[in-house]
Amino acid sequence: MKGKEPEHPDVEGDMSRRPLLSLSLPPKQSFGSASPLPAYPTYGSTSRQTSSSHHNSPERYRRDSQLGAVLEEGGLEDRQEDLEEFEERGYYIGSYRRKLALYTFVPLSSLLAFVLLATLPPLVWHSDPPTSSGYPRYFPTPLPELLVSIALWVLSHHLRLPLFTATSRIFHSPIWNTLLFNILHVVLSQLLRLSAFPILNIRHRMDYPLPTWRDPAFSRVWWIALGWALADVAVGVTQGYEQLALYREVMVPEDRVQDVLVRWKSGLSEIRGGSRTSSDDALPLSPRPMEGPENGQSSAKPRSIEAAVKLAVDKDLEEIVRLKDREELEEIYGVPPIHIPVFVSCLQRLDSILLSLGHTLILAGTYLRSPLSFADAELPPIYISYPFAIGFPLVVFVHLSLTLLHSPVLLSRVGVHTMAYVGFLLGLGIMFAGLALWGALS
Repeated sequence: MKGKEPEHPDVEGDMSRRPLLSLSLPPKQSFGSASPLPAYPTYGSTSRQTSSSHHNSPERYRRDSQLGAVLEEGGLEDRQEDLEEFEERGYYIGSYRRKLALYTFVPLSSLLAFVLLATLPPLVWHSDPPTSSGYPRYFPTPLPELLVSIALWVLSHHLRLPLFTATSRIFHSPIWNTLLFNILHVVLSQLLRLSAFPILNIRHRMDYPLPTWRDPAFSRVWWIALGWALADVAVGVTQGYEQLALYREVMVPEDRVQDVLVRWKSGLSEIRGGSRTSSDDALPLSPRPMEGPENGQSSAKPRSIEAAVKLAVDKDLEEIVRLKDREELEEIYGVPPIHIPVFVSCLQRLDSILLSLGHTLILAGTYLRSPLSFADAELPPIYISYPFAIGFPLVVFVHLSLTLLHSPVLLSRVGVHTMAYVGFLLGLGIMFAGLALWGALS
């Protein structure tokens, strides 16, 4: 009709009349800080037919080239299709608080194992009292052994990045680069572990000529192994918490899944119906916790379109970074870390303790039998080099095998569960081999 505005204006006219960002206030969610309700178009949208949300996880942008999904007429789909759509949006079913509470068993079980193993030598292998400790009264055993071994482990850990950078310049192939890097790092870490014995002067404070569990040196070597394991387990537990934190905003409790799916679809219906709000109701897309009054900053929310868009962009960039980190972890493990049972995580930390004990006992038992532990050239014939020539390569081989199996190339194929069980069996075997070298099994 004459004088009547057309139903579908052109894009330029639409942009000149409508604000860049117009938001509807979504219902509050009880899980996470990222709302999964796309009830309004994202910033920069110019058509009512395009639907998306800044609250959508970035996984949605990766898996779907469109900014929104059109609700099919005829009602809701069946539950299986709804769950598939839910996972395609990048969300995970489960309670983050429950996952966090269950993961508490990992540090608790590690601490329990550490305490039990620390009390094992004085209870089972009660050695003779040392003739002279050589340490000040305010710095007795096991403090020097713990501090030295922890410091050496930290040095070994921080040398990983320079070694990887150096090997990357030599080999451009991921396979050869991974192999060379792991060989160099394993050899270096075992040499650093071995250096703890001369640093702490284990050989010259032994009461027996050869390693035996009756010698006070046995308990000192035991504490060196526990110090190395303590640093390894502490870093592993911390990394586990950091990995769980990446999934904090994309986990939804099971009892809320169906409700969220219904709200998603109803939100899309409202968008298709053309319901909008004025620009005066625009709120920041992603208010950060650090902007609250508890951190000494103003809690007032910006009302301008520019401020809301800036906050939305910042939030989306943070979500993309977390998305990339999650994808890298899932590529390494083969499954999302939140789907790894807590028992497997506890077993991995126990593996680290057992392997540290076994490696240290074998290295100490063979090193203290060799002439390398003495500065003198003329020694009795009881000191020979071939035990160390066999023990050191054996420890390096076992450590290298486990390290290669934990590499991103193989871990996703072998499986985290399999590696945890294999590490436990190897840890037990190598620990008993180390105890046998000290005569602790007879």
